[in-house]
Formats: sequence, C-alpha cells, structure tokens
Amino acid sequence: MPRVSEERQAKLTKLLLTEKQRVWAEVRRDLFEKVGEELHGQREIPQDAGDQSLIDLLEDTNLAIADIRRQELTRIDETLERLRQGRYGICEDCGAAISLERLRVSPYAACCVSCQARREGLHSETGTTL
Repeated sequence: MPRVSEERQAKLTKLLLTEKQRVWAEVRRDLFEKVGEELHGQREIPQDAGDQSLIDLLEDTNLAIADIRRQELTRIDETLERLRQGRYGICEDCGAAISLERLRVSPYAACCVSCQARREGLHSETGTTL
C-alpha cells in the first residue's frame, strides 16, 4: 500500500475537519436555533389534536435528522482514524491514491473513480445496488 505523504495527509485532515465543522454547524443551526425556538413557541400555545400531531411529527423528523447528522459525525471520526492509520485516501480495490477532487466531493469514498465505476457496473449487471 502506498504511503501517504505528510502534505497529502495534512490536506486530507483539513478536508475532513472542515466537513466535521460544517455538519456541527448544521446541527447547531437546525436543532438549537431554528427548530428549538419554533417548537418551543408552539408548545406554549394551546393546540388542537391536529396541530399537536403536526408538532409531534416535526419533532420526530428533527430527531431523525439529528440522528443522521450524528451518524455522519461518526463516519467523519472513523475516517479521521483511517487517515491516522494511513488507510484513508487509498483505493480499497487497486491501492492507488484517490484524487483530492473526488474526496472533496465524496469525503468517505473508499475507491477511486475507475474502481467505483467497476463496482457499480458489477452491481448493476446483477440487479443489485450499492
């Protein structure tokens, strides 16, 4: 497996930490600012059963979104660990370095574009999806 240069490792670390900051900013904005204020205000106003159901649905949806964000943050932490181990940014199939452009678009990419296309081609022939 090729060794990741210090310069590349620094760029990859910055990319992942920037992604982590972006996700945390979305969590704070969605949960603590926008949604928290709106739902808190709605709880104080007497509601009929239909309005209350809608508020409950919104709360459940926001909790589901928060869980998705939590999973994304976990993936980032796992990816940072792979980077520390020297396994991140290296294609799992061919062992070549995954381009920084690809990692900017898809920070969790495990394969280079060519190998990913091959994987998707194999899956589409069998009728299954990734």
